[in-house]
Amino acid sequence: MTTYDKSYHTEDEYQFRRDIFNKNLEIINEHNAQGKSFTLGVNKFTDWTDEEYKAILGYKKVSHSLKSASGNNPSLKAFKATGKKDLVSIDHRHLLEEVQDQGSCGSCWAFSTVAALEGAYAQEFGEVVKFSEAHLAECDKFSGGCMGGFMINGFLFYTQHGPVLEKDYEYILPLGECKRSQAKSDFPTIPYAFRVEDNEDDLYEALSHGIVSVAIQAENKYMRGYRGGVIDGEDCGTELDHGVTLVGYEAETDAWIVRNSWGADWGEDGYFRIKRRSGKGICGINMDTAQPVFHPEDY
Repeated sequence: MTTYDKSYHTEDEYQFRRDIFNKNLEIINEHNAQGKSFTLGVNKFTDWTDEEYKAILGYKKVSHSLKSASGNNPSLKAFKATGKKDLVSIDHRHLLEEVQDQGSCGSCWAFSTVAALEGAYAQEFGEVVKFSEAHLAECDKFSGGCMGGFMINGFLFYTQHGPVLEKDYEYILPLGECKRSQAKSDFPTIPYAFRVEDNEDDLYEALSHGIVSVAIQAENKYMRGYRGGVIDGEDCGTELDHGVTLVGYEAETDAWIVRNSWGADWGEDGYFRIKRRSGKGICGINMDTAQPVFHPEDY
C-alpha cells in the first residue's frame, strides 16, 4: 500500500480494506490468467469499496436537480460528416499536459470538457495551456460539481465565459462555491460546440479535426483495475457514467486512445486504449460525443 500512500487509522479499518483488496486482487488475477488483449493490475482503487468508486463516476445528463443548458441553443450544432473512411493513426496527446487526478470527486465531466477545450486552444493558438477544471466545476450553474455534470453543458458554459488558467483557479477538494474573483478570464470564449452522431465513422472524422469529449460505462470490472492493452470486452456495458476524452486512434490495433482523469499512475500513463467498434461502441464510447470548435466552416 506504500506505493499509493495508503494509511489506516485503526486495525479494524486495515482489516476492512485488506478484505476489499484481496477480493479485487482475485478479480485481477482471474482476468490476467485468461490472456486477453488487456491486463488489470493493483492500483489506488484496489482497496476502495464499490460505493467509493461509483462516487467518482460523475457523468450525468439531466435530473430533477440538474437541468440541461442545451435546449435549442444556437451555439450547439450537429457535426456534419463527409463520409470519409480512410483510417490512419491520429494522436493529439501532444496538445495536452500530463494527465491529472480528479480525486474522490465526481468531476470527470469537467476534466473531459477542459481537456477537449485545451486541445482546441492549442490547435487554434499554437500553445499548450492548462485550464482550470475547478473554475468550470464550481461556476457552471447547470452542472453539479463533484455530484456530476454533462460535457455539453460545460462547452456551452465556455460559449459564455472564457476559461481561466489552472494556476489562477486551483483544483482543491472539496469543491465549493464559484470564486468570482478568480474566475476572470483573459481568454476568448468558444463560438460553437458540435454534437457528433453516435457512430464510429463520424467519431473518427471528428477526431481528425481535434480532441473529442466522450462518455463510457466505467462501472465494470475492466476500467477500475485497467493496467494496459486494448479493451475489447463486449460485456463492458453501455450505461454511461464517466466522462473521458478521445485523443487519438491507433491504426495498428484499430483502437481509440482515450485520456482519463485518474492520474498518470493509472493505466497507460493516465490513458487507455479501447477497440473501435460499430453501434454503441465498446463501453458505449460512440454514444455521447461532443467537440468544441472555433471555425465550423473548416469542417
